[in-house]
Amino acid sequence: MSNETTTPAAFQAGDRVVCADGVARTVRGMALQPGEPAHVVVEDGTEWIAANCRRANREDVTAARIISNHAAARVRQTDDTTSSQWRAALADLTVAMDYLKAAETDREILAAIASGEAAVARDLAEVPARREAGVDARAEVQQETALREEAGAHFTVLAEDGCAHAFQPVQPHGAAYPVAWTYRTGYGTDARYGWVTAGGRARGEIPTEYRWQAEKAATEAVRLTSGEPSPLLEAFATMSLADLRAAVDQLRDRAARTRGTSPRHILDEDVTAALKVLAACHFAEIPRDFNPGPQKGAEDHDADVTGLVVEPAANGHVTAFWVENGRYVTPDGSPFTAQLRDIRRKFQDAGWETVPGTVRVVTAYRPAS
Repeated sequence: MSNETTTPAAFQAGDRVVCADGVARTVRGMALQPGEPAHVVVEDGTEWIAANCRRANREDVTAARIISNHAAARVRQTDDTTSSQWRAALADLTVAMDYLKAAETDREILAAIASGEAAVARDLAEVPARREAGVDARAEVQQETALREEAGAHFTVLAEDGCAHAFQPVQPHGAAYPVAWTYRTGYGTDARYGWVTAGGRARGEIPTEYRWQAEKAATEAVRLTSGEPSPLLEAFATMSLADLRAAVDQLRDRAARTRGTSPRHILDEDVTAALKVLAACHFAEIPRDFNPGPQKGAEDHDADVTGLVVEPAANGHVTAFWVENGRYVTPDGSPFTAQLRDIRRKFQDAGWETVPGTVRVVTAYRPAS
């Protein structure tokens, strides 16, 4: 179950992988840049260092099942729980089960894993209640502290740079919670990466060209920094745990928004080129899976989105349209004619070809595409 045996030189689109945070995702492609470790681009547009990802295709899951069966047999066959062989077998079993909980898709096997864990939990319940309460209390305090420090870190960045997006945790092996986060500013060749440590104790002042450089700087800053959390963290100090969770969820959602296009399209070359052409426009802050069509008040209507939106289309084309209060038409259903006219003119001035006949969006493509 080591990365050496489960991570290939490159992943293919459609592969299932278990990322460094223990969550299984579907691969969209690879991001390869000179001087930077290979990254896997997953279904939501985020990037993960390929060396830290493990394959989770059907054959890999099957292999993990075999490993878990053998490891479990070795654990059962060894009576001496102090022996190195027993500890090694238990370690192998733990790794295999953690992998299967993330990568397994068979519901019956997942139910069996959950049932086994429940049985272990019942055994542990025999530990004296006072000790158990103490463990629970410490765990809750640790979780609350981690939430406050994540809120402080995100808010420290977003309060100064409202365009920061694509936050990704920096969590060393064995750490219970992230110790820092990296984030992206800009798009395409203009993209740069910043970092902030938990609690907002330290933040990179000079953006780096590659994410791995930001990760390295953040890790070094965590090792050297012993300062106080950001003063902004005081705003979260009196919140209840429930309110704190809600605040962190909102910050995560805000941090997942990207300017001008959905997070899942930020690596598209045609979209990146179009955003440069339209750089003088007001870009909307767009969440994942944004839909400009729903009526006001509908469940998937997002009234916070206002501005220019660019999406990829077939054959190297892009569509660009204007959104106000989450919709790409006025309250009476009419298109935003003036804004669309300005968008079309900017494309044409930049040498792009525009496709006639579209009313609510501008469809354009580069002649060389």
